Amino acid sequence: MNRSSIALLVAVGIGCSSPSSTSPARVSAAPAGTGRAPAPGATTPPAGTSAVESPTTAAAPQAAADSAEGPEVSLDDPRIQKIRALYQDIQARKDLKRSELRFECAGGEGRGELRLYQADGAVQKAEIAAADAGHGESTYQLYYDQGQLVFALHDDGSWAFDGTRGTPDKPATTSSVTQRRYYLQEGEPVLCIKKQAKGPTEELGPLLEQAPNRPDDCSRAKKIRELAITAMAGAKTKTKDELKKLLCT
Repeated sequence: MNRSSIALLVAVGIGCSSPSSTSPARVSAAPAGTGRAPAPGATTPPAGTSAVESPTTAAAPQAAADSAEGPEVSLDDPRIQKIRALYQDIQARKDLKRSELRFECAGGEGRGELRLYQADGAVQKAEIAAADAGHGESTYQLYYDQGQLVFALHDDGSWAFDGTRGTPDKPATTSSVTQRRYYLQEGEPVLCIKKQAKGPTEELGPLLEQAPNRPDDCSRAKKIRELAITAMAGAKTKTKDELKKLLCT
């Protein structure tokens, strides 16, 4: 199974009732020109490879209180309802114009891609994928309202083959993923929750769907906001440099 298939399993397994959309691009850590399409739900390869895109179901915002120990913010909270409605509106839009920006970390120690979706003269959604030189990959989906981040979804995954690192030609059979969701109002997190799953790669999607929501400490919200602000600057050299600072570690 290639890494594109792995990502597709995760994206589909998140389980959501929202309109289908293309998931953020998973970026290959392999050198350009290998002919291997990098993954996650919608695959966009580095320069020199051919594009392969798979439409998948995007992860809808879910209220945190599905967990008995979750924060005191429920599905009925007006703030969460408003964020969910905004998310659904963005997902349903057909007039979003997409632009892309790719970057590579120093020394070939990873690479990434930014996709911007704009309409009405403003960024509505941004997708960022970053892969290190080994077995770790992260994807971010960022949703805006009038230029301000209101919802973010962060999937952080790793792949290991029989307890060791996978390779581009021999993907992992055991995978793990942590999915974090951030609901924000006026730039501050209202609610942060997470899900975690680990198991056979082929089963990772369903495992993540079944995993309970748990409260998160919002410690990563600052980085999420910085990524959201950087992404809004668009496909510029400065944007590329800032993304490297935030994601090439």
